[in-house]
Amino acid sequence: MNVQQLHYTSAAPGPDGSGFRFTAVSDDLPAALLGEVEQLVGYEPPRDAPARPSAAELAAFPVAFSHHRLSDGSRLLCRAVYTGTDYSGRYGNFHAHAVRLPDGDGLPGRMLPIEAWESPFWADRTPEDGVPDRSAAFTPGRHIDRTRLLEFVRARAQRLEPFLRDVRTLFRSPDAPQLLVVEHDSVHIAHWIAVASSVLPRELADRLTFTTYTRRPLLARQQIVGTLPDADASGFASDHRYRIHDCTGGRSSPGREEPDPWAAVAARLWLAGRPELVAAAVHQRAGADHGAADDVGHLAALAAVEGVALDTAGRTAAAHWARVRSAKAPEVALLLGLAAGGTDRSAGEWAELAGLADEFAPLVEQSAMHPLKRDLLGELERAAAAPLDALLSLFRLAEALDVNRTAVLPVLAARLGTALLDGPEEDRSCARVALDGRPVLAAAVLDTLDRAAATGDPRDVARVLAAELPGADLAFHPHLRVAAATAAADDPARADRPGLFTALLKAAGTEHRSTPSVLRTAFRLVWGDTPLRPVEAGTLLAELPAAWHRAAGLDDAFVRAALDSTPGDPEAPELAKLLLLHCAGTLEPRHRAALLLLELAGDIAAGEARAGCAGHAVALRAQALPLEAGIEERVSAALAGRLLGTDPPLGELLALVRSGDEHFLRAYAEAARHESVADRMRSTPAYAADCFTAWQTAPGDGGTWDEIRTGLLASVLRPVVRRMPAEDVEALLASLRRRGGPWAEQFRDWNRPGVLSRVTGRWRARNGNRHGPGDIEPPREERHR
Repeated sequence: MNVQQLHYTSAAPGPDGSGFRFTAVSDDLPAALLGEVEQLVGYEPPRDAPARPSAAELAAFPVAFSHHRLSDGSRLLCRAVYTGTDYSGRYGNFHAHAVRLPDGDGLPGRMLPIEAWESPFWADRTPEDGVPDRSAAFTPGRHIDRTRLLEFVRARAQRLEPFLRDVRTLFRSPDAPQLLVVEHDSVHIAHWIAVASSVLPRELADRLTFTTYTRRPLLARQQIVGTLPDADASGFASDHRYRIHDCTGGRSSPGREEPDPWAAVAARLWLAGRPELVAAAVHQRAGADHGAADDVGHLAALAAVEGVALDTAGRTAAAHWARVRSAKAPEVALLLGLAAGGTDRSAGEWAELAGLADEFAPLVEQSAMHPLKRDLLGELERAAAAPLDALLSLFRLAEALDVNRTAVLPVLAARLGTALLDGPEEDRSCARVALDGRPVLAAAVLDTLDRAAATGDPRDVARVLAAELPGADLAFHPHLRVAAATAAADDPARADRPGLFTALLKAAGTEHRSTPSVLRTAFRLVWGDTPLRPVEAGTLLAELPAAWHRAAGLDDAFVRAALDSTPGDPEAPELAKLLLLHCAGTLEPRHRAALLLLELAGDIAAGEARAGCAGHAVALRAQALPLEAGIEERVSAALAGRLLGTDPPLGELLALVRSGDEHFLRAYAEAARHESVADRMRSTPAYAADCFTAWQTAPGDGGTWDEIRTGLLASVLRPVVRRMPAEDVEALLASLRRRGGPWAEQFRDWNRPGVLSRVTGRWRARNGNRHGPGDIEPPREERHR
């Protein structure tokens, strides 16, 4: 073969000197490269090699077969072997035979560099005439064949995938880490390089630099560097510049954080005895414009077609390739290979398999599909919390494979119902698509929405029916019929709400009008968060049978309407009467007392209250605490109005005074200070006499009432009396005389100028009370005691 060759060894003295030197060089090999080449063809025997090896030991020395790139772009392929003694009989000699391949040229027959391992071409000694043999044939070596490689990788199965993963990184960047491979024999290093070359595109495998042996691996510059255990490369396992693969029991580099599915699939193919599939995929990949995902997908698809067992990452890649990249329908063998799978299927694999549902459907009866059906059934049971689109994909696959979907139907229906109610738009869109053409699933979703209307906010369900499911069959879903009727009605806030409520019950159907849950749903649809007004509650109480609203739990809403009523609501007292009549047996004690108080306030305001109402009000208020503000204000105003009315019943006021109820007393005082009371006293002297008599009632207790009555006498009655005409004052006295007793004399004493200060002074001295000027004097009987 006409290639540029050179030989290098320790030779006898000659024109070029003695010792290690080039002993034969092709005439056309550039002399400028010899210095560079000399640094690459050296050989050091292993540290533990025998100093004076026998012929058998000499044959066991490692072979340094190396491939280098030279500075001018050409390549150097060299085989160096230990030869023992040199011309002078000294040990330590070696012989290197190398060829230079100009840039762009390769070996004959497009041989890869590693295929020249132990080729008959290589010489162990320099030609006697010092001229390289140009007639020698460069044929592939016979020491690395398919059988030996398969035996080799199976014996090192644990290191195969990490090695392939690292090989894939060699050409990705100029500073990619070198691979340091440790074996007991250089031939094993050659096997690793052959494996590496088989998984690289041919143009990269042709450029792969390597050496099968060096005593100093950390000084080597090849991409794959082989060495023996005595080189102790394990100390550099954590150095990012190297990836150590020690196959002799030493320490290897830690695994990479990111997995390489392609390397995993390629390793499985090698271990399954199908390395040619890897080579075929690599060959098809070369020059193609696609990414790593397509690489692994195509390779995994080839493996699946051949029935090679893959892990879930490999099957996922194969399924993705089949779904996206295949120019036509995937091969049946590929689909069956994917169906065979394993119990370790990931969510990503299921998503890709679901994308092939239509392709799987024609194969549903084949026995090879049984593993997929079995695994899918288990996955459906576990997928309740999966993303909605993933769950729907599994459901579609189950439909295609005719897998029992009963267990997942309620879960999926619940998820779809939730998505329709408050999910993002993408989930609502998924739900709409999923329901289209699936009546069983649609019915299950309607069941879910019907329950949601019964237990949650039915207004949300009404919105869903109008926006997402118009025209849905609601025949067997009374809550949905009620919700749909609401969507079609006027705004409840502006409508006759009791009338709308009745219309909704009619929409539910005759058989469901009395169903408690339907009644509650209709009620929430009409009133929602809006308080029920007393007039509305009264209407419902009158229209609904007691058994209906009691079973539906609406009594609480009716009671609350009364309790939360405003002081001026004219319907509230009547509602209280109805509730006390219809719901007496279910009322809480406090609520019952509050309703009785509300009823009493209405009776007082209407003038229908019986005698003793003040004491009754005090007793009920104590039972109703904490009392709602509206009722308290209403009853306080009603009671004060009764006690400040014409011909007020003194017994009622006395009962209130003796009760000591400070709230009612102060409410009375506040009402008495209203300008309307003063106006009435000015216009009606007899009414002023009534007020004087009332405010002289029960003096001397030293409590709240004394403070109130003396204040009213001084700040309300006295300014009126001082401005009264004499005839009005006389009319006031006449009214007091008609009452009998000391009232007229007490009034004259109270109203006599100059007497007040003396009287009140004596009154304060006796009782220890502290009153200001203008306080009313005590009654006559007290003064003469």
